[in-house]
Amino acid sequence: ADGEATFNQAKFDEVWPYLRVLARSSPDDKLTLAKGLNNSKVFEDKERCRMLKEVERIDIFPDRQVVAMTGDGTNDASALKNADVGFAMGI
Repeated sequence: ADGEATFNQAKFDEVWPYLRVLARSSPDDKLTLAKGLNNSKVFEDKERCRMLKEVERIDIFPDRQVVAMTGDGTNDASALKNADVGFAMGI
C-alpha cells in the first residue's frame, strides 16, 4: 500500500500456531507479534483447533493466547507493554 507496512490478521493466524521461538527480533517485529496474538481469534475456530491438536500436536488455548516477551531496552517498551508478561533485561 504505497510503501506503508500492512498487516493481514488472517495470514498471521495461518502462521503463528507453528511458531515456537523468535530470536534476534526487531522492536517492530516484537510489537507486531504481540498485537497479532492479542487480536487472534484462532481459538474460536474449533475445527481448526481440533485439527492442529490431532494432526500437528499443537494446543491452542480455549480463550486467547498468553503473550510473553523479553526486551533489552526502551526500543522494546511498546512490545513489552502489549505482552501479557514482559521482561526488560539489561536496563
